[in-house]
Amino acid sequence: MGKSSLLFVLLLLLVLGYAQAQSRVDSLLTIFTKHPEITMVAAHRGAHLTCPENSLEAIKEAIRLRVDIVELDVRETKDHELVVIHDKKVDRTTNGKGKVANFTLAELKQLRLVYNNKVTTQQILTLEEALLAAKDSVIVDIDFKADTQEAVVKVCKLLQKHHMQKQVLFYVYHDYALIESIKQLDAQIKVMPRAYNKRDVKQILDYVGIEAIHIDFSFYNDEVATAIANYGSRVWGNAIETYDKEQLKHGTGYYKITQKHVSIIQTDYPEVLLYYLKQSGLHR
Repeated sequence: MGKSSLLFVLLLLLVLGYAQAQSRVDSLLTIFTKHPEITMVAAHRGAHLTCPENSLEAIKEAIRLRVDIVELDVRETKDHELVVIHDKKVDRTTNGKGKVANFTLAELKQLRLVYNNKVTTQQILTLEEALLAAKDSVIVDIDFKADTQEAVVKVCKLLQKHHMQKQVLFYVYHDYALIESIKQLDAQIKVMPRAYNKRDVKQILDYVGIEAIHIDFSFYNDEVATAIANYGSRVWGNAIETYDKEQLKHGTGYYKITQKHVSIIQTDYPEVLLYYLKQSGLHR
């Protein structure tokens, strides 16, 4: 083999090695930060219309569908473990009854998740189990429903343990003081506060390094969305309920929501939304 041929082979191996080293989440993070023109899709509670919500199956199915973001709800158990479940009670989503906060993790693990009113083999996940299922494959939106500062610290330490700080959005509700707390614990973690009105948007934009803002369409207008985009943040809007239902019934819901200046759309129908966005040139 000549020197030129050998050099070509070596360069090819280097390129292939680099491509393999790049995980899917690396590509998603590049899109998130550098391509705001691409609308990203968030699967509400994972792919929960075909699997138990917030389950391992729901996360895996969302990844298979190639969604960009998986939304997961995080609560704290009686023994201060972090688990993934939406409701304060286990009644609706499992074969048990009672408040999540009254169960230990071991007790919750004895329950089974319910899907279409049938008990499945799926268990309530710890946050760590959910993160490991998503690692390197999809961005995770941590919908933080725990109540303590200690729980915030635990989440951040868990992300650091698995080197996943860049891979998550930490969703903050009313308590905007958490923004600085999270950033002080680890500046790499993306924080997404929720704004309930225009005044909230102005307050949030006073903080430094906000990567996304969840807005309500009750006060949305293009001026507000443009201000957020000019700040350098993505605008998160929900298709859940209104736009999802209109899309299924009339085929117009996703057209309407994409006429707004939102760059992340959360949906109960990620496969349908992904297809629409790709057909419209808004996703790749």
